Amino acid sequence: MCKNPTLKKDLIEAWGRYMDDAHTCDDAALILDSIRVNDDLREFDEVFDRKWDKAVNDMLPAPEVRKVIYRKEAAQLLAEYQNKQKKQIIRSSSRNFRKIWYAAAAVLLFGLLIPAIYLYMHSGAEQTAVQYVEKFTQRGETKTVVLPDQTEVTLNAGSRIIYPANFTGKERSVELYGEALFDVTSNPKRPFTVKTENMNIRVMGTVFDVKDYDDDGLSSVSVVSGKVEVSLSGEKIILVQNQQVKMDKTTGNFEEMTIDAGKYLSWTDGTLYFYRTPIREVVNILNRHYPQADIELAEGEYSDLISGRYTNVYTTEEILKSIIYITGLKCRRTENKYILSN
Repeated sequence: MCKNPTLKKDLIEAWGRYMDDAHTCDDAALILDSIRVNDDLREFDEVFDRKWDKAVNDMLPAPEVRKVIYRKEAAQLLAEYQNKQKKQIIRSSSRNFRKIWYAAAAVLLFGLLIPAIYLYMHSGAEQTAVQYVEKFTQRGETKTVVLPDQTEVTLNAGSRIIYPANFTGKERSVELYGEALFDVTSNPKRPFTVKTENMNIRVMGTVFDVKDYDDDGLSSVSVVSGKVEVSLSGEKIILVQNQQVKMDKTTGNFEEMTIDAGKYLSWTDGTLYFYRTPIREVVNILNRHYPQADIELAEGEYSDLISGRYTNVYTTEEILKSIIYITGLKCRRTENKYILSN
């Protein structure tokens, strides 16, 4: 039992962050120490019961990705415990191992049972959990994926899409991490939605590009044909053919503009097209496009904007020479790494 009120509060908060997938190394250390020293898991039980009650009341099913995270977290916590206790594993690990397994397993069950209860109560006992499919691309790779409704999705390099094995609800919903070109099969009765970290896009049937990489400062949607509704920064925007919206992820500010959408889809043919593109984003694109490249920006402030078109016949060195000429930046090479600086 944790007699120190301050320590008890810290431990409860640490368990809460762990169950929300937001814990720090200090949280993990505190949890491990408490499990090794204490004879019970009262703080864990208290947090678990509170979150369980809230989840049942809200009845919001956790996304499939969360289940994977819980499994990994449980396995990681067990591995940390075993490594820390390897010198005492024969003498004293049995009881503590059971306690930490109980905690990790309970967190895993928390992530799995809530969506199962939701599905059972809303769809009947015979309803099975939705199965999800995940497709991804490596650096330098593009891939076309055909969804269950025959929608075609072309993934750019370093991207990932998650979608249900079958579309069964009122909407056809997918999650995107990175960039993809969507050619959506029309179905007015069942809208198609794309969810990213910073935007929600809703369509009936159209062709459009979505770009929202974690390491880029901008997110964008570009429409080739049809019409889309984009929700971002608390606003809803309607875009039609050859229109684009770009959002600054840091400020939340966005800009609508008229474009030649075909140029922004040149990546599907292996061509890189830049129009007033920030140098940091250009570096990220080159690293994704050229698997063997390793380009970095040295510390400092950079306001350089790049415009240009580079087909797949250009090498990394040739593109860097062009960028150096345009911006006046300097480039030095260390083994396989290129470092750009002011």
